[in-house]
Amino acid sequence: MNTSRVLRTTNVVLLLMGYQRHWFEKKSHRFRLSLPSVVYIFVLGVVYAACFSQHFDKSSSTLKVLKDISPFLFGLIRVQLALGAKAFAYAIYSSVKSVGAINSLLKALPSRNSQFTQDEALAYLLLTSTFGILFCFAAYIAYEMKFELPPLPDAMLGMALLLPHFILAGSVRLYTVLSWLSRGQLKELKKNAGEELRANLTKDPGNIASALFTVSTESLENLKTKLEILEANFCIFAQSLKHSMLFLFAMHANCLLGGFYTLTYYWNTWYVLFEDRKRRIFYAANASIYASIASDYICLMVVLFMMENERRNFIEAIDLLLAQRKLFSKKLRPIAKDLRGVLKKKCFMFGGPFQPNIIYVSLMVCLQIIVITLIVTVHYLEDEILLLKEEFSSTDDN
Repeated sequence: MNTSRVLRTTNVVLLLMGYQRHWFEKKSHRFRLSLPSVVYIFVLGVVYAACFSQHFDKSSSTLKVLKDISPFLFGLIRVQLALGAKAFAYAIYSSVKSVGAINSLLKALPSRNSQFTQDEALAYLLLTSTFGILFCFAAYIAYEMKFELPPLPDAMLGMALLLPHFILAGSVRLYTVLSWLSRGQLKELKKNAGEELRANLTKDPGNIASALFTVSTESLENLKTKLEILEANFCIFAQSLKHSMLFLFAMHANCLLGGFYTLTYYWNTWYVLFEDRKRRIFYAANASIYASIASDYICLMVVLFMMENERRNFIEAIDLLLAQRKLFSKKLRPIAKDLRGVLKKKCFMFGGPFQPNIIYVSLMVCLQIIVITLIVTVHYLEDEILLLKEEFSSTDDN
């Protein structure tokens, strides 16, 4: 896997998203501040400010209709708008603040000019999967709209909600790709350590003193140092992005609540307001919310699972060698135990404060679904009760 090529591709994608302010230099293998990206985010900021102000235009017919039909949904949009404004500012701050931690992690990820491999293809898939899903839904919606642009005020209303969410989503893309590259480095260290440790197994257990050691202790110490640097820098990198990802998960939850709420009311009431073509557009737009958010979570969970699996395999390989007491050199046993100790530290085990693991992400998603279901169910039942009361009142009057 060509690490530099993956990093450059990721950098270009994140620059276009508006998340990063820095350009990746292949020669120095680090990120440096880029003036064009600063100008680009300034332009995005101006566009976002114009779209944001559209939500406070009292003459907007779309907002008036929305508020009349569903004050609750109108409130959710206001919440998303407030979260978006904070997310836009925090994404800029976070991307600048985290670049030091990212450059530190890159020191533990040496540049390799290898051929295109399956791991590299998976890195690109993890990077672009959500964009691919959104593009497919956007193409279908454009087809149903006969490739006609929506009214500019309505487009600006949607852009104000989408743009900050889209920019902040760069944090999970960055975390996913760099975690995948860290997994590749961990796999390489496991391979090298395994080869060197196995090379020091004696073929004659009764004559250990005459064994010829093919690898020196210094070589294993060097591997242990690389592993310690990878663990420490990955921990710093994860901590630098934790607030951005928590912010993103909060926006995901609000979007899921809005999507589930509109779908529930559409099935029961609002469908009469739409013709067939607009119904298909609504279903596609609603499904795109679930699909894109699910893609983010799935990519994150796949990377976490693969990295945890690599860590466990590394520990099992060391334990297997340590179990062969008569065949394994006593001089190397302390180093092997140190390697195992590094692998059991909190950052590699994803056990620190907001070190996401599969259980954490799964519980968070389940909690979001349960809370959203309860909110929508309670709100829908309240509306049904009010409707029944109105019907009974009108019957009594008659």
